[in-house]
Amino acid sequence: MARTMIDLDDEMVEQAKAIYGTKTKAAAVRAAVEDAVKRHLRQQFFDAVKSGELDFSEIIEKTRVDRPTEERKSTA
Repeated sequence: MARTMIDLDDEMVEQAKAIYGTKTKAAAVRAAVEDAVKRHLRQQFFDAVKSGELDFSEIIEKTRVDRPTEERKSTA
């Protein structure tokens, strides 16, 4: 892990400590950076699914489990 010296807004750091439940500035910054990266990656994934770039239809079809015949009749 690299050691980096940066200027931070003290009020923002205190808010980050409260949000992430951390006790130190370093822990709050690490949590905030991790959260930002994960949010970005999740958004990229959702955007790819929404645009049709990712197609799960084959996976869904191959892993589909049919209900037993009796159960299908009782819910019809």
